[in-house]
Amino acid sequence: MRLDITEILLEVGASVPYDVQEPPLVDEDIECTQPIAGRITFTNTGGTLLINGNVATRVVLQCSRCAEYFERPVALAIEEQFELRRSGGPRTPCQVEVIEEDESPAAALLFEGPVFDLTELLRQYLLLDQPTRPLPPQDCDGRCAHCHLRPEEVLRCVLDPGREDEAPINPALAKLGELLQREKPRSA
Repeated sequence: MRLDITEILLEVGASVPYDVQEPPLVDEDIECTQPIAGRITFTNTGGTLLINGNVATRVVLQCSRCAEYFERPVALAIEEQFELRRSGGPRTPCQVEVIEEDESPAAALLFEGPVFDLTELLRQYLLLDQPTRPLPPQDCDGRCAHCHLRPEEVLRCVLDPGREDEAPINPALAKLGELLQREKPRSA
């Protein structure tokens, strides 16, 4: 969603809350299963535009142990600030420009003039919140909620042909398991 924040930018001291009701985000990096809901406040302090608030949703992640997909609730605290630059003379209307720190061509811009891209901000926050090694909820014994294995048992399922049907094989380890199975007869 793109929001026109012209009035906020022109009025020093303006503080405007916005109720967020975004549809679930789905792209190559993120898949939300619920709408993104929350509240964000835009505040013009004169030299800075502050964006603060909280949003929540649920995302789908792939378990780093067993490669099964699971849902994870996400609650994000949004805290951003952008420098404001004013220009204009006595005979020209005041213009306010938002200065983004990263003006790299590869970076996705949040502002296009006075139009703010809320969807892009939420996408960036969701990406930053994703764990590098996602794990589903675990029981009190530390077992995966999907495959019911402990971390050290996941590799054993690949290496032990008698346990292949007990749990899904992590695709990243499947080729390793095949190579090790081929090596067993030679070394025996």
